Amino acid sequence: MQQAEQRLQVIRQLLIWQLVGAFTVGLIALSWGQHAAIGAFFGGIIAWLPNCYFAYRAFRFRGARAARLIVRSFYAGAAGKMLLTAGLFALVFVNVRPLNAPAVFIGFATVQALNWMVPLVFAKRDARKK
Repeated sequence: MQQAEQRLQVIRQLLIWQLVGAFTVGLIALSWGQHAAIGAFFGGIIAWLPNCYFAYRAFRFRGARAARLIVRSFYAGAAGKMLLTAGLFALVFVNVRPLNAPAVFIGFATVQALNWMVPLVFAKRDARKK
């Protein structure tokens, strides 16, 4: 059970760092102008919100007795994440004018990259503790 709590803690930290990353990439893009900053921030949010949805759906259930519910939740979370991502991209590209499209994709990719970096940092930190 302790491992499950550690995993949930890493997931919470990942979502926090992704939100921080969305704001940070927006602030950094401000040096290229207001439209780039807005685009980069929205790109980061487009990555963060679906990840929040997936984490909520995928990690609602625990334990061996809930194995079917866990698998079903993962599939529903993944499908919802893909639909939400596509919908948010469409929403931003249709409604935000003027929009710096490369900045949107850079913000999205930067926040998505945190999916790999944050768990690696936590794994290294845990390895040092042992």
